[in-house]
Amino acid sequence: MNPVQILQIVILILLLFCSAFFSMSETALMSISKIDARHMVSQNVKGAELVSKLLEDPSKLLGAILVGNNLVNVASASLSTVVATNLFGSAGVGIATGTVTVLVLIFGEITPKSLSTQNPQKIAVFVARPISIVVVLFGGVVKILMVVSNILIKVLGGNSNTVKDFMTAEQLRTIVTVSHEEGVLEDEEKEMIYNVFDFGDLYAKDIMIPRTDMVAIDIESTYNEVINLYKEYQFSRMPVFEETHDNIVGMIYMKDFLIKSIKAESFKVKDIAREAYFVHEFKQLDELFKELRSKKLGLALVVDEYGGTSGLVTLEDLIEEIVGDIDDEYDISEENFSKISDTEFLVDGTYRISDVNEELGIPIQSNEFDSIGGFIIGLLDRFPNDGEIVEWDSATFIVEETCNNRINKVRIILKSPEEELLPEAT
Repeated sequence: MNPVQILQIVILILLLFCSAFFSMSETALMSISKIDARHMVSQNVKGAELVSKLLEDPSKLLGAILVGNNLVNVASASLSTVVATNLFGSAGVGIATGTVTVLVLIFGEITPKSLSTQNPQKIAVFVARPISIVVVLFGGVVKILMVVSNILIKVLGGNSNTVKDFMTAEQLRTIVTVSHEEGVLEDEEKEMIYNVFDFGDLYAKDIMIPRTDMVAIDIESTYNEVINLYKEYQFSRMPVFEETHDNIVGMIYMKDFLIKSIKAESFKVKDIAREAYFVHEFKQLDELFKELRSKKLGLALVVDEYGGTSGLVTLEDLIEEIVGDIDDEYDISEENFSKISDTEFLVDGTYRISDVNEELGIPIQSNEFDSIGGFIIGLLDRFPNDGEIVEWDSATFIVEETCNNRINKVRIILKSPEEELLPEAT
């Protein structure tokens, strides 16, 4: 074997190492998500910033690695054919093809990729710098190849501009669920994160205090009437109406009574009333929260499509949608959902249908009503009487208490699978 042949074999071995390097780099870098890369940066892992930068354009990165790997594999196949032909004559072509195929599969693909899957982060940091040089060297070639590839994708009916989301909401929910199952997150933490996900999908009408429950001040009220109303309900702010609740003309803040010098004899509500802030029923909660914070307001009046008053939403209501109920020293504790047994529950008539579904795992659906009380009225097509029993697919509803054309308390008894199959009595 002459020196030239020895040199060719040495180069062939180096090419196999290069093939292994590209395969190892591809698996390691493509196995790391952007979240992993950012976590590595936050942990001050050496070389993590370069890894994160490479992952900003995964298509360009993968293209450069594939170009490099294919060039190396083609070169090794060509060189092995030359070496084998010199050594074995015409039979060398077949020998070279078989030998290189086995060597590339074992040493250039399977082994390095298997090693990369075991510790992708460590290997990614190790290969980041040389791969960044490869990306620069083959950048022009990759751009040309991507243009050609995009044209072919369009011809075949695909969308070349499709960008994969960094992470979808469902993936985040899955991460939270798995973290909870593994004991990383407590029940309250999981529920709070879920509430954040759902926050932007809810509207003002979903959480508002309905008009029937609003405490408002007549603009003609006297000083003592206003004070007595505050003493009774202990709200820090209340809307002011003129003639009817559909004509809200302002807001009164309790602190105005404390700060301003007010004489009972000459007191007029309109003198201390502030401007009210109105939003429509379908105002999304995340937008409403931003607006109340930016305007430094604690309350918004909710109006319907005709301009009539539907209810009101406070900043506390918005916060409670995320963290749960917040009781202060003036709140009267009253459970709106209580468990009597495994199949029997007592709920407030205003309890949201979506919350009932979540708590009990039943599929109540209604396009007309938001509350369980409204759902029962919809089933009957009339207002129920106290003690009335209403049968439904998965549960029996017993109207425990009504007042002023409103369902206050409902007893829900879940049916067994066998009972659900029985025909309803007529």
